[in-house]
Amino acid sequence: MAGFAFKPPRVNFNKQGQNPSKINTMKTAVKKSCYILLMVVITQASLGQGMQMGEVLIMNYPVLKEDVPKEALRRYIHQDIAPAWNDRKQRVGFHLFEADRGKGKGEYLLVCRLNKIADRKASLPAGSPFSDDVLLSGNSKKASDLLDNPNDFTEYHLLGADEFESLPHIDILGIHYLKVKNTRTTDFEKFVVEKMHPSVGNLLPNMHLLTYKAVAGDAKGNYITIFAIESTEARDEYWPVGMPETERLTQAFRPLKNLALELSDYLVSGSYLEPSGGAAAIFESKEWTDFIFQPQGKEQK
Repeated sequence: MAGFAFKPPRVNFNKQGQNPSKINTMKTAVKKSCYILLMVVITQASLGQGMQMGEVLIMNYPVLKEDVPKEALRRYIHQDIAPAWNDRKQRVGFHLFEADRGKGKGEYLLVCRLNKIADRKASLPAGSPFSDDVLLSGNSKKASDLLDNPNDFTEYHLLGADEFESLPHIDILGIHYLKVKNTRTTDFEKFVVEKMHPSVGNLLPNMHLLTYKAVAGDAKGNYITIFAIESTEARDEYWPVGMPETERLTQAFRPLKNLALELSDYLVSGSYLEPSGGAAAIFESKEWTDFIFQPQGKEQK
């Protein structure tokens, strides 16, 4: 009985005796692996750029309990709170900042960021998001173990949020506390949405001026303008340490002098930087603080 003979498929080889189909398969696999690795690196880099600005920023100026070191709060936010909240499709994030220029240098700022105003009711209960009722779930530690004021908060909403297609990632919150005339608040908000934000909301690739209104909490009814700056290096392009502000900053604000003068009509006299005080005069308040994003991984052991 004749045996069954298996006829192997025809395979072409190049002059070096290599199988081109296998080589192409390997090249494709390598390309895929490199692409995946690149995307992982890009993703990790983007997460390390700081905080993405949101339409809602809820802030707390933490007062540490006696004998509680600052490092304990840093560990609590980075090790207990951020892992539990910051990966929820990025709708809600808890972040820690530290003041390095202006009022309160060295003090911390807690920020709860929500992408959209509509996310506020859907993602968090009313009141302070830093309270034990919100942060205790899934964690053995309580904010009240560290802070005297976990229930303190101010909730800010971006004016004219619908007009922004996207908001930047930043390392610096340059918060300028505005004093708007009580009789001009409605007109001021209209001015911000129709004139100010279109001009300075994307002023420079690495710096944006965004104005928020406090809608709830301790400072309800007040306003802030945030100089949202990409990094400390970017800030030094405009306000270098120990040196005058740069020509690049002057050039950016020079076309905005009339807008600045119009802005001054809505502000309490004496509350803002006078025109002789710098390129960003009037846009800058006399009461301000630069807060630097505090990344995970700097905790002391």
